[in-house]
Amino acid sequence: MHEAFCLDAEEEKFKPFEKHHSTVKSVCVEMNKLNIKNLILYHTEESHKDKKELYTKEAKQYFDGNVIVPNDLDEIVL
Repeated sequence: MHEAFCLDAEEEKFKPFEKHHSTVKSVCVEMNKLNIKNLILYHTEESHKDKKELYTKEAKQYFDGNVIVPNDLDEIVL
């Protein structure tokens, strides 16, 4: 599990690194280095109506494993 506050293209708008947060791309690149197989991205920017689709699409460009972008209160069965 890792937070991914915004999409990589939104870095200038939201300035996640100034707030000690991450972009989807930055998380995915680092998790690949660690050979993580499953990644849950949470603490996402709420202004996206289709954030699950957008974050998953970007994550799959940079991450080789499974990606889950849950909605608030979703249960994830392991």
